[in-house]
Amino acid sequence: MKNLIYGIAALAAASGLRAQTSIPDISVTSDFTYASEYVFRGVKQAGNSFQPSVEITSGGFNAGLWTNEAVTKHENNEVDVYAGYDYKVNSALKLEGVVTSYNYFEAGGGQTQDTWEVGVGATYTVSGFSPSLYLYHDFRRQADIAVAAVGYSIPLEAIGASLDTNIYGGSVSARDALPDAAGPDLKNAYTYYGLDLTIPYKLSKNATFSLGGHYAVNRNAAGIDTPLGIVSNRSTWFTAGVSIGF
Repeated sequence: MKNLIYGIAALAAASGLRAQTSIPDISVTSDFTYASEYVFRGVKQAGNSFQPSVEITSGGFNAGLWTNEAVTKHENNEVDVYAGYDYKVNSALKLEGVVTSYNYFEAGGGQTQDTWEVGVGATYTVSGFSPSLYLYHDFRRQADIAVAAVGYSIPLEAIGASLDTNIYGGSVSARDALPDAAGPDLKNAYTYYGLDLTIPYKLSKNATFSLGGHYAVNRNAAGIDTPLGIVSNRSTWFTAGVSIGF
């Protein structure tokens, strides 16, 4: 885990230096976050985790590497590689397309080792609110995912920060939830919703510290603590991290 974190830090530093000196239209952001739980689309994937990442953007294009390094033994780590494009139709409407590869190198015993998906979405900003709708298709799990969210930022002038809120809900319908497991395809469908509260505080021109509280509920989903077919499952967790941009 340490080698991966150091590698991401080195890549971010090297890319940031290049962006500052020779290619001004490229920006690099590296993020080092601790999460008391890793919850993805309403389902708990791991307990205490470190989540280092790095992203490079140029114009509307972006590409990055995101990882979840579980602290608890016997929980799989995750490495995601993604690339996307943002298109601003006007000052309020933004369209986005993204391709993501999910990799679980330590998975075994029928657990999913890798998969990939494509997604498209739109975000419309009006009167400080940012409603969005995204649709994804996971090719190995043969899953269709829909996610709707509304974001709003509340200024915290007393401390020079803001309270960023995000309310979301989604549905997942998979025709082969465990593609690497033996036997017939396992179908699974569930819904989820949640709330994110995050306070980003600017430490310097390039560095921001963020503290977040999160809550999610799913119905009929499967996570590391529960089998398929559970009626409902709730997760509450917090995150703390530093983001550095160049």
